[in-house]
This record gives sequence, C-alpha cells and structure tokens, in this order.
Amino acid sequence: MTDQESERGSWVDRADQPHRRLQAPRLFKLLSLIRRSGTPGSRRELGLSDFEWRVMSQVGDKAPMSLNELAAVSTHDKGQLSRGVKRLVEAGLRVRETRRGERGVFISPTEAGKRVFEQLVDLAFRRNDMLIKGLTPEQLKAFADVLDKMEANAMAMLSDEQQCRSAPEVEPTRPAKSRAQA
Repeated sequence: MTDQESERGSWVDRADQPHRRLQAPRLFKLLSLIRRSGTPGSRRELGLSDFEWRVMSQVGDKAPMSLNELAAVSTHDKGQLSRGVKRLVEAGLRVRETRRGERGVFISPTEAGKRVFEQLVDLAFRRNDMLIKGLTPEQLKAFADVLDKMEANAMAMLSDEQQCRSAPEVEPTRPAKSRAQA
C-alpha cells in the first residue's frame, strides 16, 4: 500500500458526510467479533461447536421444531442442519421424531439437552452483559430503535429484491469497448 492510499483510508470510510458512512461492513465486523469471541467459550463451557450451539439455541424453547422450520430461521441448508442435528442426537442432546399425520422430522431436546440449553442461555446473558458494559439504558433504547428501523429497511430491501427477481431480466450494462479493444 502506498503512502497516498494509506492517507485515504479504506473506501468504506471515505464517505463525504458521516451519515453516508457504510453501516453494513461495521455490522458484519461487529457480528464477526461477537461470534469469534463466543465460539471458544461455548466450546469450553458447553462442549459445543459454533454450529451446534446455534442449532441448540434455535430449537431451545421452540421445540418441537421441524427441520424445515429450523432451516427457515437459521439460514443453513437442510443437509447441513440434518448432519448437525444427527451429531446432537448422537451426543444425547436432541431427539428426532416423526409425528403421525404430519410431514417431516421434528427435533426436541432430551433432558440432558434441556440442561445444556439452560447453560447456553446463562452463557448468552453473561456475554450480553459484557457486550453492553458501559452503555446507559438510554443508549441501549436508542440502539434498539435504530436496529429495529434498520431491520425493517433491510426487510423492505429484501422484498424489493424478490420482486425484481420475478420481473423480466434486463441485459447488464457493460462498458463500451475502446477502439483499441475493438
């Protein structure tokens, strides 16, 4: 990197106005830091991989949950979830069951799984307390309001994108070839 590039900073930070600074990269970075700092603790305290504790937390108090429901809320594909649930079943933390008259596989915690889930909840609250340390109730309320609005905006963007997918596709714009390229 040249001195000139270093002085300019990242393209993400080069917005003319502070309100134009890109927020998504900051949110991704925060999420990455939270996940990377939490994975070792959940492995150390609960013996669960990052993926396993996410499955445990999703099914936790919503059991029984179908594999399709789990896929919808977890953003993982059913194949990956099926393998993860299989490991949790083999560990004695979850059971898979089918229900008469209903389609699909349902996942529920065993007694041991319920105890691990309670430990997971305790760990999540301890980590949350560390994350919000030093913030006032007013700041937390404002942050929650901002997140709610950003989530609503993101949902609207997703809805718009899904509507665009159903519209006829337009040929992408390509830069014109220079005479040297022609």
